Amino acid sequence: MPKNPTSIRLSAAIGTTAAIFMLDWFFLSYMTSKGFELKVHEFTFSTFKFALPLQWLPVAGVVLVSLVVWYEVSLTMFPRRSSIEQDNLASIRLVRAVVMALALFACLLYLPYIVGSDWFWTKLSGASTVSQIRDFGLSLLNTDQAVMALDQIWQYSISQSVALMGMVIFAWVFGRSPKRIRR
Repeated sequence: MPKNPTSIRLSAAIGTTAAIFMLDWFFLSYMTSKGFELKVHEFTFSTFKFALPLQWLPVAGVVLVSLVVWYEVSLTMFPRRSSIEQDNLASIRLVRAVVMALALFACLLYLPYIVGSDWFWTKLSGASTVSQIRDFGLSLLNTDQAVMALDQIWQYSISQSVALMGMVIFAWVFGRSPKRIRR
């Protein structure tokens, strides 16, 4: 890990944003493979035509919010002060916050689709000899059916929004450096 706080801030923000972009791009690819139609709007500037897929606009928004959030988180963990007072555990806290926020983002983005898959229900039915697991599976199925009954554009929008809000809240809560009393 670089020792310069500015390079740590930039590498954390850019690396996390790249990972968020890849997770979001795989999600968009998954949604289009399941029948989600890509709508394209064409812009014409004199002789130049530009086609913009409208489903990429939320992805661009997620990328921009992620870049700002992770730069701000890394800025609070590595404040602008001399290297003598720099916190040695800040890089460990930053890595912990990034990994856990990426896991939360992926879970919130993909979990409804995993629960709705045949693979999940095959594995859960194999473990359904325990009554608590069977009851949990039935309640999960009832919740998931309501979500999966929505139109695909609503599923896409709600999944994107919930995953992004979860990541931002997690980064805000766990990405702050602890306040220590100066000796």
